[in-house]
Formats: sequence, C-alpha cells, structure tokens
Amino acid sequence: MSEDVKDYEVGYGKPPKTSRFQKGQSGNPKGRPKGAKGLNASLKRELESKITVREGNREIRISKAEAMAKRITTGALKGDPKMLMALLKLDAELFNVVESEAEANAGAGLPEPVDFDILRDFFSAPRAGEEDIEDEETDDVGT
Repeated sequence: MSEDVKDYEVGYGKPPKTSRFQKGQSGNPKGRPKGAKGLNASLKRELESKITVREGNREIRISKAEAMAKRITTGALKGDPKMLMALLKLDAELFNVVESEAEANAGAGLPEPVDFDILRDFFSAPRAGEEDIEDEETDDVGT
C-alpha cells in the first residue's frame, strides 16, 4: 500500500486520496439555500400574484396568469391575428397531447404548420377584396 501512495501524484484535479468524498457522502450536505430560487420559481410566483381588474362595472381580484388568459382570448375573439396565433400555440401546449393519443385520433390532434399558414394568410388578406373572391368562386362552380 505504501507503494500506491508514492506512485500517486497530487496536484491540480488530483486531490489526496484521504481528502476525497467518501462513498455515499453528498458533496453538498446542506443542500440548496432556501433563499436561492430559480427563474421558473420566480416566474410562477409572479404569475400567481393577484391584481385588481375591472370587468364590466365591477372590480375583481384575479391572478396575473388569469388576466393574461382573458386578454389573449378576448383579443382572439375580436379577430386579432397575433392573439389568435398565440392562443392556437398555447392550446396545444396546455392540453399536453400525448403522441399515442395523437396517433389514435389520426388528424384530430395538434394543428399542422400548414394550418397556421392558412390562418395567417386569411387574417392578413385585405377585407375590401372579399366580394371579388366570392364572385369568382361562384362563377367557377356554375361552369
């Protein structure tokens, strides 16, 4: 055993064998300090905090996350294309569609990228030209 000790070179990245961690002993026995929180914990805490919102003629206290959800859905219902796209993207994430469920439903699962392109084109099209498009479609059907 004395030969093993003599052959081992102590230096940077090579601590003495006597001062290494013992098997089964944690390198951080006290753990993470209670005050140290990650970004996700801070964001979750901030979204759970309450704010006062006027809804109609009454004031209610709801969480910031609820207020954001109300704002996105209201904007989407009013026809704001950015809000609608945000809602469609969140919808897939909220319901956590499992791949096996998506395969079982065969097409009834998540929207495809083509669907987002169609919606974007629909909402970005000029409103004044809608009548011309409808007239062209009816002419094609009649011939």
